[in-house]
Amino acid sequence: MVMKEQELTAGIRCINTNGSYLCPCDRGFSSVDNLCVDIDECSNKELGELCTNGTCFNAIGSYFCECVEGFWSNNTKCVDVDECSNSSVCQPHSTCVNIHGSYDCPCNEGFKLNGAECQDVDECQEPENSQCPEHSFCNNTMGSFLCQCSPGYKTISSGCEDINECKDTNACRFDQVCKNLPGSYSCSCPLGYHEEKLACVDTDECKDSPCHPVARCLNTPGSFSCHCPTGFNGNGSWCRDVDECAALSKPCHPLARCHNTPGSFVCICMPGFMSLGPLCVDINECNAMNGDCHSAATCINNVGGFKCSCNQGWKPTNDNGRGKEGCADLNECASLHPCRGESSCINLPGSHTCSCLGNSTLCRRITMTGWLCLS
Repeated sequence: MVMKEQELTAGIRCINTNGSYLCPCDRGFSSVDNLCVDIDECSNKELGELCTNGTCFNAIGSYFCECVEGFWSNNTKCVDVDECSNSSVCQPHSTCVNIHGSYDCPCNEGFKLNGAECQDVDECQEPENSQCPEHSFCNNTMGSFLCQCSPGYKTISSGCEDINECKDTNACRFDQVCKNLPGSYSCSCPLGYHEEKLACVDTDECKDSPCHPVARCLNTPGSFSCHCPTGFNGNGSWCRDVDECAALSKPCHPLARCHNTPGSFVCICMPGFMSLGPLCVDINECNAMNGDCHSAATCINNVGGFKCSCNQGWKPTNDNGRGKEGCADLNECASLHPCRGESSCINLPGSHTCSCLGNSTLCRRITMTGWLCLS
């Protein structure tokens, strides 16, 4: 006979079997003296700890959990509440992080907690922590910062690179020279020019006497040159006199002596000669004031000199016929005895005479034969 399953009492089910039946208790009940008695799961240690993060309450045939804050009950378990599913749970500039039974709202990177607010961190005020490369400056932004290259620099993959403004042909005036500088550039006149009324004009360097004192300065557009004069050698910034007397083999006439002078030389003829162009010719000293000989002397010219020869009746002194004292009268009466017989000798300047004494017949006879006698 087939028996139908029917509930015999609370927590009991009847299950027909072949030739019999079973009355197993429902889940949550245990059989005691053919009765199904409710199991108090909350106090059954064999089931372990129930309702973690909550409190276990027994019910007929089961139990339920009342959970602590941060958890919700699905009747038999306390499940963590994901507070972060509510987008408005955290303050602005923070990120909700769900944790077991609660949540946290750490400030986003670039912000720091000040009281209950996440405030922006000004990274630019912390230069030791700045990540900006060289030649750039820090620009703070909300929650972060930007590194912008300084004026005159451009951004490259590794940082900031100087801009060569001089590649732009319009950076300076056409008459200026562009010089690139770190982060900038300068415009200046070329060497040898200076700025005057918004134009580059040539600088006359010769005004400052840049050359050697004896050199000649020649101004040129944008520069100058120094030239040593003839008779000097050097590059103009220094000049050295050339000693032509040593450098030339025969600079002067054989009868002249060479004397070096600054930048040149002179040839001075030897005494007794005078210069006639490149030649030295004999001076006839006798043509001028009788060679300054004594009035009773005769000037005799010779090559390179002259001599004064005292005339007859005169004899040379230590001055050899030159000057007023060059010749002395020769007293013929004292040395030569030129008069004969009864005549007397009378010395004269440069000569002498014989004079007869009284009415000497002999003296007059001598006179008649050629002697000069005075009566």
